[in-house]
Amino acid sequence: MYVKSELRKHFRQKRKNISDKSNKDCLICQTILSSDLFIDASQILCYYPLDDEINTLPVIDAALKCGKKTALPYCMDDNGNMEFYYITSRNDLKTGSFGIMEPDLSVCKKVCDFSSSLCIVPAFSFDRNGFRLGYGKGYYDRFLKKFTFNSIGLCYNNFLSDSLPVDHFDVAVKYIATEDKITLCKEDK
Repeated sequence: MYVKSELRKHFRQKRKNISDKSNKDCLICQTILSSDLFIDASQILCYYPLDDEINTLPVIDAALKCGKKTALPYCMDDNGNMEFYYITSRNDLKTGSFGIMEPDLSVCKKVCDFSSSLCIVPAFSFDRNGFRLGYGKGYYDRFLKKFTFNSIGLCYNNFLSDSLPVDHFDVAVKYIATEDKITLCKEDK
């Protein structure tokens, strides 16, 4: 865990100092929006970005605009458990766990059917096998382990790692989207 915490510090600092962030975020979103993965999915599971994360708001807005079912995560506890809830607009969100915008459960319906979903996953870094360096709470690992659907990690080109430390509970994403392409990580997770 020490190695991962040191890597998190490294990438957190690197992310704070990234140049031309807004343009890079737009390119990553455009890569996703023009992909068959997005076009063919009837349901988009996305995250609401923190200030220093890759900005996914264009993906959320595009999914809503073109009529795709759109859902964001709700952190149920501090033990890494989360569920996704449908939103019909960004007005369905309120500040939740860790200061992150989450679905307002009084107006949002829980996602129970994940067929034809594309899950967009955040991280500090991904390696070429699809493993991620996240915040260390295991929310996405626990979630991805339960379901079989296309998952895509968002990563700046210069944040890709050849390999990252992997624990037995880590779950790889199937694809990685960067500023210029989507890469298939591996056939089987």
